[in-house]
Amino acid sequence: VYPCSLIESAELMDYYQRGDWRPYTQGELLGVLTACFQLTPDYCRLTRVIRDIPGTDIVVGNKMTNFRELVQQELAQNGSYTGDIRSREIRHHNVALDRLSLDEVWYPSNCSDEVFLQYITPERQIAGFLRLSLPTEPPITPELENAAMIREVHVYGQSIEIGEALAGKSQHVGLGKQLIERAVEIAHERGYQQLAVISAIGTREYYRKRGFADGQLYQLRDLRE
Repeated sequence: VYPCSLIESAELMDYYQRGDWRPYTQGELLGVLTACFQLTPDYCRLTRVIRDIPGTDIVVGNKMTNFRELVQQELAQNGSYTGDIRSREIRHHNVALDRLSLDEVWYPSNCSDEVFLQYITPERQIAGFLRLSLPTEPPITPELENAAMIREVHVYGQSIEIGEALAGKSQHVGLGKQLIERAVEIAHERGYQQLAVISAIGTREYYRKRGFADGQLYQLRDLRE
């Protein structure tokens, strides 16, 4: 989220000097950004808030770079919720497995139905998510014929078994695997014959262990069985 910053070389400088434009006051900016966070759906991540422009280059207006912190403080004081993934990450904190539930957010795009699968706590903190695309248009390559697509899988921190927190024992409990298996179920129910994933070289073995075979451009799992 990048509110406008006025620098001297910008064409906007002429509008400012004529009195046709002015920057937000700090209070106005806080209100706008807080509203943006409140309107952010669960499947979106606000990676950056306020452009990293040196204060010496900004002619007038906001020069603070920690506005994300101010917005989160405002949200906390008002008891308001944001779906922003970055704000909800469990990160490196441990969470008991029995506090996690699988939540599904469905939404349309111009060429697919999108499914955002997330493991969340009762407070909607997020421990892991998967982005599943169910294409409604012809594929861009024959390899993706009749294929649903996993676009991203991400798991934060670690989950611990009930009763093991005091002993300091934590273990990987396979949230990624469970997310993938749910994606398989959804794709199969919707009639797709295969599930594709875009994988980096370092993650290919992970997907091979979960039934995916190497293709030309993607790894693919057969759903016809």
